[in-house]
Amino acid sequence: MGRPQRVAMAYADLLRWVPTQWGRRYTQVMAAQFPSFESRTVTIDGINIHYVCGGRGAPLVLVHGLGSSSAVEFYYNLEPLAAHHRVLAIDLPGFGKSDKPVLDYTIDLFVKAVRDLMTSEGLERASVMGVSMGGRVALGLALESPELVERLVLVDSLGVGPPRRVLAYRILLTRGLGELTLRGTARALRRMNPATIRRFWGWYLRRPSRVETTWSDERIANHGTLLSKPEYRAAYLSALRSIAGMTQLRGGVAVEDRLPELRMPTLLIWGRHDHIFPARHAEAAKDKLRRGRVVIFEDSGHTPQMEEPERFNRLVLDFLTEPGSRSGEGVA
Repeated sequence: MGRPQRVAMAYADLLRWVPTQWGRRYTQVMAAQFPSFESRTVTIDGINIHYVCGGRGAPLVLVHGLGSSSAVEFYYNLEPLAAHHRVLAIDLPGFGKSDKPVLDYTIDLFVKAVRDLMTSEGLERASVMGVSMGGRVALGLALESPELVERLVLVDSLGVGPPRRVLAYRILLTRGLGELTLRGTARALRRMNPATIRRFWGWYLRRPSRVETTWSDERIANHGTLLSKPEYRAAYLSALRSIAGMTQLRGGVAVEDRLPELRMPTLLIWGRHDHIFPARHAEAAKDKLRRGRVVIFEDSGHTPQMEEPERFNRLVLDFLTEPGSRSGEGVA
């Protein structure tokens, strides 16, 4: 692998989960992989917001992370959670099958989209779970509209502490260079052998044993395909630049000092090997939460819902049904 390819793959670190199907094929795959769910769209402020809905029981809203989608972020979680809850999983504006207009993609925009979706579905109150950037969106909803959030689950979440200083972030935050980098990454992902990409990714994360399940041939191909779309690249960079710069972090994206305001039962799930948000963020947050619990997955990285799905699903389901008095039981 030449140096340009290694550099391009390093930047792919930021391009997490992406939608796997589009149009008619997407609908067919949804039916096959998530038989309890249906694909829906609601128009909010002129933007078509896509989401999937399924199951019965107490409502649970799921929010994906940067560059992801509902069906991909929660691939291993939708059906198990829907066996016990009415689950709604949104594609945030700019991602998945939702519209991707030219605008500033901010945390406030995403929080409003989740709030408006709940209103459109007639949900007066629901448990909310967010992963990575989606965790910061869930946090925003809980802080701004606590009456809407029954329980809160944050998974390797933005906002609990500053991300690690990674060279790739600095490059993508630079206008012009970031756009050029994403186009180059798309070409590299389309042309390189998937096995070579997995070896590089395992070396990059220092966790080769996890790569086979989280970086399938299909996921690699979909990264390249999606990155070839200018509207996706624009939405991705807009969202990244609105949250990842130090000025933005100081200006309200990082909200660890506001964690004591949370009054609802709150569960933090973290991978010990998270290369973006260190597990110490979650451990430090425990003392700030009124009714908080922290569980560290010692064998996971940034995506425990994908890396250890069975344990993850059991933990979330238990948390959502346990008495509120048991929610703050420390760090596990």
